[in-house]
Amino acid sequence: MEQKEAALLVWMEGDEIKGRWPLAKPVTTIGRAEDSDVVVDDRWVSRYHAQVRREEGHYVVVDQDSKNGTLVNGKRIAGPATLSDGDQLQVTPMVKLTFVDYASTAPLPGEPPSSGLVLDRDKRQVWLQGRLLTPPLSYVQFALLTLLNDQPGRVYSRDEVIAALWPEDSAEGISDEAIDALVRRIRLRLRELDSDHDYVVTVRGYGFKLQVD
Repeated sequence: MEQKEAALLVWMEGDEIKGRWPLAKPVTTIGRAEDSDVVVDDRWVSRYHAQVRREEGHYVVVDQDSKNGTLVNGKRIAGPATLSDGDQLQVTPMVKLTFVDYASTAPLPGEPPSSGLVLDRDKRQVWLQGRLLTPPLSYVQFALLTLLNDQPGRVYSRDEVIAALWPEDSAEGISDEAIDALVRRIRLRLRELDSDHDYVVTVRGYGFKLQVD
């Protein structure tokens, strides 16, 4: 099945994007040679150093018998290595290329998402309508929002919420008032960035759902 969107390689230095390359072709070449798709001008890098191959449903990186090897997440690869979102690819110690999967819902490194509700689980950040929610949600607030965001529109019962957020506590120890207060706090925080829409909706007598439309 043909993929409609391409992943990216992103070269970051601190918070600055130094370069980005869509991996739209079947093979994207990396090397010091000027005809490489991703040119890395460093003597450490071989002229034709590595390839990223677009295969059905995934991407793999292959070293091209380079002199100094290719690393993924700090480990030298011995054969084709499948790339996952956020993996760090290196053909020189000085340059790290971040693999950004086409299906990733997190914001692209170095820039915010343009619209909608986006959660960055690694950094526990919430982006809403292109703006970062600051200060961040508490751990339990973010956990509930993440649970609801996994399947927007699905109604999660109170028991499901308790089991997900407090797996070591008995349901009897968590009151309805405590859960309702938690939901209210999340609503108030999201209204700081979008006052016209309630993203967390209470389904009376049952539970809660995320409504993004």
